[in-house]
Amino acid sequence: MAPVPTEKVRNVLVLGHNGTGKSTLVEQMLRVAGHSAHGEGNPTVDHEPEERERGSSLSLAAVTFEFEGHKFNVLDAPGGAEVLGDTYPALLAADLALFVVDAAVGVQPQHEELWRVCEQRSIPRVVFLNKLDLERARYQDVLDDLRERYGTPLAPATIPLQLQPHFNGLIDVLHNEAIEIHEDGTRERYPVPEDRRVATDRNRVRLIEAIVENDDELLMRYLDGDTPELEELIPIYAHGIAECGFFPVLVGAAEQCIGVRLLLQFIVEECPSPAEAPHELPHDGPTVAYVAKTFSDQYVGRINLLRVLSGAIKPGDTLTVHRTGDSQRLQQVFALRGREQLPSDGANAGDLIAVAKLDDVATGDLLVASGAGVDLEVPTAPEGFHRVVLHPATSGDDDKLSTALQRIVQEDPAIGVHLDQERGLRVLSFAGPTHTDVTVSRLKSRYGVNVEVEPAPIAYLETVRRPAEGLGKHVKQSGGHGQYGVAAIELRPLPRGGDFEFEDAIVGGVIPHNYIPSVEKGIREAMRKGPLSGNRVVDVAVKLVDGKHHSVDSSDAAFQMAGILAFRDAVAKAQPVLLEPIAEVQVFVPDELTGAIMSDLSGRRGRILGTNAAGPGRSRIDAHVPESELTTFVAEIRAITSGRGEVSMRYDHHDEVPDQIAKRLLAALEKD
Repeated sequence: MAPVPTEKVRNVLVLGHNGTGKSTLVEQMLRVAGHSAHGEGNPTVDHEPEERERGSSLSLAAVTFEFEGHKFNVLDAPGGAEVLGDTYPALLAADLALFVVDAAVGVQPQHEELWRVCEQRSIPRVVFLNKLDLERARYQDVLDDLRERYGTPLAPATIPLQLQPHFNGLIDVLHNEAIEIHEDGTRERYPVPEDRRVATDRNRVRLIEAIVENDDELLMRYLDGDTPELEELIPIYAHGIAECGFFPVLVGAAEQCIGVRLLLQFIVEECPSPAEAPHELPHDGPTVAYVAKTFSDQYVGRINLLRVLSGAIKPGDTLTVHRTGDSQRLQQVFALRGREQLPSDGANAGDLIAVAKLDDVATGDLLVASGAGVDLEVPTAPEGFHRVVLHPATSGDDDKLSTALQRIVQEDPAIGVHLDQERGLRVLSFAGPTHTDVTVSRLKSRYGVNVEVEPAPIAYLETVRRPAEGLGKHVKQSGGHGQYGVAAIELRPLPRGGDFEFEDAIVGGVIPHNYIPSVEKGIREAMRKGPLSGNRVVDVAVKLVDGKHHSVDSSDAAFQMAGILAFRDAVAKAQPVLLEPIAEVQVFVPDELTGAIMSDLSGRRGRILGTNAAGPGRSRIDAHVPESELTTFVAEIRAITSGRGEVSMRYDHHDEVPDQIAKRLLAALEKD
C-alpha cells in the first residue's frame, strides 16, 4: 500500500452505544468497498475472544480500505460505559466522528458523553440513524430528540423513503431526490413521491436553516425571505461540517446494507480530509506521530497505531520517543484491517499507519524527528473509580503478573496503577466491574495469568485535633553496653494537606546535633501507624524541645526509639481522629431527575457544591462525597436514570469522619 496524498485520506471515528450496530456498519463499509466479509464467526472487528463472548466491542479496532480513490481509516470505538477508555486517545487520530444511533431506541447515554467530548475538541460530527428497517423504528421522533439535545445545527441530510414494512430507500433532502435500493443492490433515482413531499419539504427547511447559519450573507438573505439556490448551498455544506457549524443526519439500515454506500460517498464528497481539518502542527513540518492505540498480537507482539501529525513516515525511519528520549527505528510498517496487516510503504501527514516491535512505546506517546518541537494536549480517559487489588492465584502466576500487567496497561491507558506504600499493595483503578472483568479475562487468555480480585481498601488516614506534649524515654543500662535516649516534643495540628513539619528547638546541646535526625526518623516511623486504625498520621507539626543523652550509652537507635515513643505519647493526648478520602463527584442527569440525584447524594453524606446547566434538558450536579459511600453509586445512578446519567469522580481531599461513623468503622476494624 503506497502513501496517499493528505487530501485523499478520511479518518473516521465510529461512536455509539452498545447495540446500535456500529460494528455491523463498519463490516458493511468493507463489503461495499469490495472486501469480502470474514463471516459472522470471524469478523474483521470485534474479533477478540472477550468481544465474541459478550457480543460487543471492548476495545478500539482499526480498519483501512480504499473507496472511490480515497483511503479510509475507520476506527471502531467500544460503546459500553465502562470500556470507553480507548475512545479518548483515538480522538486525536480522527477528523470526523460518526455517531451511530439506533432508530428503534433513540439517543443513549454514551452518545451524550461522547458528543460533549467531541465538542470540546472541535471534531466534526455526522449522525447515522441506523436500523430503520425495524418495525419499532421511529425516524421523526428520534430526529426531533437529537435536535432538542444538540441544537438546530443538527439537521437531516437524508430521510427514509418509507419505513415499515419495507424500508428500501432514502430521500436526498438537499437535492429533492428519492433513491430506491433494489434487492440486487442497484439504485434508482426519481423525484420525491407525493406522499413524502410534506415530510421532505419540512426537513429541507431545517436543513437549509442549518446550512445558511454558516454564511453571514446567505443567512441575511434567508431571513429576508430569499431561499438560496442549490448551487449556493453546496459550497457552504462541506464548509459547515468541517467548521462544526453543521451536523448532518443520514439514515440507513446497516444490516441490510441500505445507505452504507451513500454514507461512504457522503464522507468522500462532504466531510473534511486531514488537509482541511484544523491542527496544532503544520503538515509540512518535521515528522511528529501520535500513538493512538497500542495493540497486543500473539505473533507480532506489540503494535502501535500512529497518526502522522506532520511530516511523513516510511520504513527504516528513526524517531525519538518524546516521553523517554529513546530512539526507535521503524522497521515493520503496515496498515491494519482488524487483525490483518497490510504491507505499506509509509504514510504522509494526516494518515494512520501501524508499526510493530517498538520498545517502551505506549498509547498517548509522541514520536518525533530530530529538532521537532512539540506542545500538544493529548486526550486522556477520565480516571476510573472502581479500585481493586489483583492477587496472583498461584506462585507461577506471581512470576508473570508484573510483566502481563505492564503490557495490559500499555494497551489500555484507562487502567490506573497506584502503589499503596503503607500496605504494600498495587491498586488498580478501572471504569467499573465490567472493565475489571474484561482485563482479568485478557490476563488469562493472552498471558496465561490467573488472578483473584478483591476490593481495594479505603485509604483512611489519621490526624489530631489539638496540641499536646509527648515524652519518649528509651533507657536500658543493666550491664554491658546500654541504650540511652530521651526526647520531649510539642505536637500541633496542621491545616488539611499540611502533611508534616519538623522543627529542631534544642538548646544547650541536651541532645547532640548528630542525634537530631534520628529523633525525626523515629517520629516519621511512628507516623506510619496511628493509634486508632493503624493508618498513617498526617497534617501534624512536631517541635523537638528537650531531651537527655548519655556520653557512652546514647546512639542513633536509642534516639530513634525515643522519637517513636515521644510521638506515640503526644498523639494519644492530642485527640486523634480518623480521616476519610473525599471524592469530587460530577453527575450529568436529565433536569427532571436532578432532585432525586441530589437526594441520593445527600443520603451518602455528600455535600452539594452546586448545579449547572449541561446542555438542553440536562444538569450537572457537583458534590463532595466520602469514597466509602460510593461503592455502588455508579450502578445505582444508571438504574435511577435508566442509563441516562453520567458520573465522573476523582479524589479531592481527606476530611474527618463523623464521630458516630468513626466508632462503627473502628469497631469493625477491631473485629477484623
